[in-house]
Amino acid sequence: MKIYAHRGSSLLWPENTMLAFENAHAAGADAFETDLRLSADGEIILSHDDNLQRFGLAETTVSELTAEQVGRVEIPSIDGTHSDKMISLRTLLQRFPDKDYIFDCKITSEQLILKLRDLLHELGFKRLVWFLTWSPQADQYLESHFPGYAYFPQESISRRWAIASILRMGRLLQPDRDILGLPAYFGGLPVFGKSQVTSIREAGKMFLGYIVNSRKDYERCVACGVDVILTDRPDLIAEFKRA
Repeated sequence: MKIYAHRGSSLLWPENTMLAFENAHAAGADAFETDLRLSADGEIILSHDDNLQRFGLAETTVSELTAEQVGRVEIPSIDGTHSDKMISLRTLLQRFPDKDYIFDCKITSEQLILKLRDLLHELGFKRLVWFLTWSPQADQYLESHFPGYAYFPQESISRRWAIASILRMGRLLQPDRDILGLPAYFGGLPVFGKSQVTSIREAGKMFLGYIVNSRKDYERCVACGVDVILTDRPDLIAEFKRA
């Protein structure tokens, strides 16, 4: 079972910064998940939000800044004890070329997909990549420019599948994707079961459990035989794996 670090080690360190990814790597993360946006001058930037109000930077909007300006923005950790500068995808890939990745494409933009394709080609990137998008149009861009790559279902589809899975009818609404993911629990109820995960894997698909930040969630994923867990605390999951 592989550990994918969600925005790096994002519960302890400033999310989507080099500090977060360096610490996730040190904790034993096999792969990274990160969020992609475009700066005003077309650089791929790692940021979940466009406007950075969540970090106390309400006047800062990623899409309105150049890459140089974005690179001077400091992001704090959740507890405020650490901070680090925002970075580009190029910077992350150059530092960690041997990691697998999930790219969460936050905007529906063919320009983003084209720039991502060109960047991966320029860097000679050959590792495994999965995609997450937020619109059918973005999926079409991926199908055009990344044929054969796996991407997660749209959020609305995944939500319906999650509800069906809680009711143990997940096989009836299973999305037609090569990579699928569900939370371990929702409202205290287990979402997926071992037989469901087994059937997904027997179909040649990959299954991811998210967001796994507790022993309870981790043990559910282990018991059901998931392939990948997505976590904000790769250090904690590594500790559970060693136990």
